[in-house]
Amino acid sequence: MRRFFVEDMEKDSRHIEIKGAEFSHLKNVLRLKQGDAVICLNGRGFEFIGHIESILKNSAKVKTDTLRENKTESSLSLTLLQGLVKGDKPELIVQKATELGVKEIIFYTTERTVPKFSKEKTGKRLERLRKVSIESLKQSERGFLPEIGFMDFKNAIDSFRDKELKIIFYEEERKRHLRDVLKWHKEAKEAAVMVGPEGGFSGEEKDAAIRAGFIVSGLGPRRLRAETAAIAVISILQYELGDVG
Repeated sequence: MRRFFVEDMEKDSRHIEIKGAEFSHLKNVLRLKQGDAVICLNGRGFEFIGHIESILKNSAKVKTDTLRENKTESSLSLTLLQGLVKGDKPELIVQKATELGVKEIIFYTTERTVPKFSKEKTGKRLERLRKVSIESLKQSERGFLPEIGFMDFKNAIDSFRDKELKIIFYEEERKRHLRDVLKWHKEAKEAAVMVGPEGGFSGEEKDAAIRAGFIVSGLGPRRLRAETAAIAVISILQYELGDVG
């Protein structure tokens, strides 16, 4: 059954209207017909199995048959703090982080961040990233849509001081690695991981993160691209503390 994102869907909904881009996909790409079974979800943990009752000019009406709770969420509440990167790399990071069960994705700026966005551009970029996350939500059969935001570095480290486990990955760290950190935090149920931008962190930023309670860790002897580091870190934490493997 095909899955469709319907944000205003509620648990007591008896009929659901699929509109906009989701309707266009249903009608013009998938060419679904009246009577076809579909799944409707809103990114808040539940979904309806239903069937298409009618297809109109600009929408499709779905009769709901069965309400069910989505149980694919990880036991680890994971936040990715990602230094803003160039080009379409944020889209890749959001896509993979959503698939891998991340709860929040926060892009932040640092001294060495290359991309600079105006308030208008930030809004458009957030809208684009949310669309990418919705597509990944449907593809991966997740139940909850991750929160996505933009912050500066100081707000990023201050906003997550209370997380049970906080790790900043610093390319110059050679003594303490992620395996060492996780050895002492085997029971953690929530974590925030901070991955730098292309230019990495300055020493001052690393020290500020330490003062905010972040543990400094390395990721081995090879220098990874920012997007590679993010995907690797998420995968390792979901394996060790979450539900992967």
